[in-house]
Amino acid sequence: MATGTRAGRSRVTLVFLLLSSATLLTLDARDFEPLQRAEEALADAISPFRSAADRLFDPVGDAWAGITGYDELEDQNRVLREELQKLEGQRILDSDAAIRLESLLDELGLPYVQDIPNVVAEVVSANVGNFDRYSLQVNRGSGDGIRNGMPVITRGGLVGRIDGDPGRGYSQVTLLTDPGFEVGVLVVGTDDVALASGSGHAEPLMVTKGLEVDTEVAVGDQVVTSGVDRSRYPPGIPIGTVARVDFDEARLLQLLTVEPSANPDNLSFVTVLLYDPLADGP
Repeated sequence: MATGTRAGRSRVTLVFLLLSSATLLTLDARDFEPLQRAEEALADAISPFRSAADRLFDPVGDAWAGITGYDELEDQNRVLREELQKLEGQRILDSDAAIRLESLLDELGLPYVQDIPNVVAEVVSANVGNFDRYSLQVNRGSGDGIRNGMPVITRGGLVGRIDGDPGRGYSQVTLLTDPGFEVGVLVVGTDDVALASGSGHAEPLMVTKGLEVDTEVAVGDQVVTSGVDRSRYPPGIPIGTVARVDFDEARLLQLLTVEPSANPDNLSFVTVLLYDPLADGP
C-alpha cells in the first residue's frame, strides 16, 4: 500500500510541475524576464521526476501495476509523456519566435535614420545559387511608398538598394556585395568624396576612385555614405571599416579595402529608407 501511495504522490507532483511549467512557458513567451530563472529551476526540478516516472513504469513497476490497475497506469503514463512532448515542442516554437522578435527589434529605432521615413520589411526569399548571391526579395512594395533606388539598411549599416520597380506588396533588393553596386562614400574625418563598389559574395568593398594620396587615411577608420548633392543615399549611413590602404602612384590615388559593417547574409528583416533618389548616379 505504501508503494501505491508514493506512486500516486509522484504522479500528482509531476502533473503539478507540468502545469506550472506550461504557465511559466506562457509568461516567458511574453518576455516576462523575472520568471526565466524560475523556468530554469523548474526544468531542473522536472528532471528527477521524469526519471522517477520512467522507473515507475519500467517492467518492475508493471508487475505492481498488474495487481493494482495496469491499464490505468499505462493511460496516465501516455498522457504525461504527451504533455511533456507538447511542452518541449512549445519551447522550441517560443525560441524561434524570440529569435525573430530580436531580429525585428534590431530594425527599430536605428540611430542614424533620424527623421527619414522608413519601412521595416521581412526578407521572404534570397537568391543563394552559384550565379546570383547578390539579391533578395522583401514583402513590402509600392503600396508602402517604396520606389526604385531607395537605400536598404540594417542596424549594422547599408546592405543594398531597391532595384527595379517594386510590386504593390514586394520589392527586389540588390546587395552591396554585387560587383555592379556603387555608392559614394566618405572616410570619417576627411573631406574627399570617393566611390566604393562591391567585389563579390563574402568579399570586402573596394574604394578605387576619388581618394587623393595626400588624404590621411588609416586602417580602422570608419567609412559612411557621403550624402553629397544629388546622391541617392542620405549622409552618414555606415558602410564599413578601412581594412587596408594601398596606393595607385600612376593616378595619385589611394585604394581602400573596406570591411562592410553590415552582414548581407542570413537577413530576416531590413529597413527601407523612403528616400527618393535625386539622380541616377551613386
